[in-house]
Amino acid sequence: MKERVLVTGAAGFVGRYVVTALLDAGYPVIALRHRTALPAELAARCQRVLAGDLRDPAIRQEALRDANCICHLSAYIPPRLDDLEEAARCYAVNAEATLELALAARKCGIRRFVHFSTGNMYAPADSPRSETDSLFPAECAPGYFVSKIAAELYLMHAVRRTATDCVILRIATPYGPGEPSRKVIPAFLRLAAERQPLRMANGGVTRFNFVHVADVADCAVRAVETGAPGIYNVAAGEHTSIREMAEQVVDLFGEPRAPLQIEPASPGAFAGFPALSIAKACEVWGFAPRSLAAGLRAYRDQMRA
Repeated sequence: MKERVLVTGAAGFVGRYVVTALLDAGYPVIALRHRTALPAELAARCQRVLAGDLRDPAIRQEALRDANCICHLSAYIPPRLDDLEEAARCYAVNAEATLELALAARKCGIRRFVHFSTGNMYAPADSPRSETDSLFPAECAPGYFVSKIAAELYLMHAVRRTATDCVILRIATPYGPGEPSRKVIPAFLRLAAERQPLRMANGGVTRFNFVHVADVADCAVRAVETGAPGIYNVAAGEHTSIREMAEQVVDLFGEPRAPLQIEPASPGAFAGFPALSIAKACEVWGFAPRSLAAGLRAYRDQMRA
């Protein structure tokens, strides 16, 4: 029998994939969700499914009962990433709740704590960012990113000199079937299928590190199983502009091609996130994420099914 894994944020977009990957790998899963329900077929496969707020001590205690490892995905992402009035809520949910969970996990003797952070908070740079490079979350989403940095610091401090291994996964920009329909990739796929215009602001030059959500889940299983404690970037190893992604999407649907409507670049506009190095995850876990082209093709095929 493999170790029991508590997954927080189990009903979220990435959480559902992580739960599925762990179950497929033979792990008994304790799933903790908040407001969103876990799909019935997935819930039936879990050892236990709990609903509640992770900040509630009773919920935390019940969730940790019989758990050996944690995959902590529970987080609050504000509707507007530039809204600093959301900073306090981000901090309470993303930082303080992580600290409370880490302290409780320490008392329960949790063997391994895999924390899902973000890879989009590195300082701007011209070369791919590795895990030891500087962070500077002032370019975008400061309230959210500051709370994620604080969570990392709290967690690493809470479990040091204990038997709990702390693994932090800095996830880039996940995409894939099941993500919110308002996100750029599913929106562009629908528009391209209908031969409708794909509209882009700022010249379409804003860059992201897209990574398929199934590859994120695969990496999570590897992080539960092995690897030295520490921080790992999780991305696809590609640094792609919105325009480049849009062109790949349009190519998937052939002729007649959906038109691209690109607004002029604005001086001083957000240029996107720096490229990420995934050398560490590749070396430690043999991480081999699919290309954006392959991920988009599979996404299109699933939409057609």
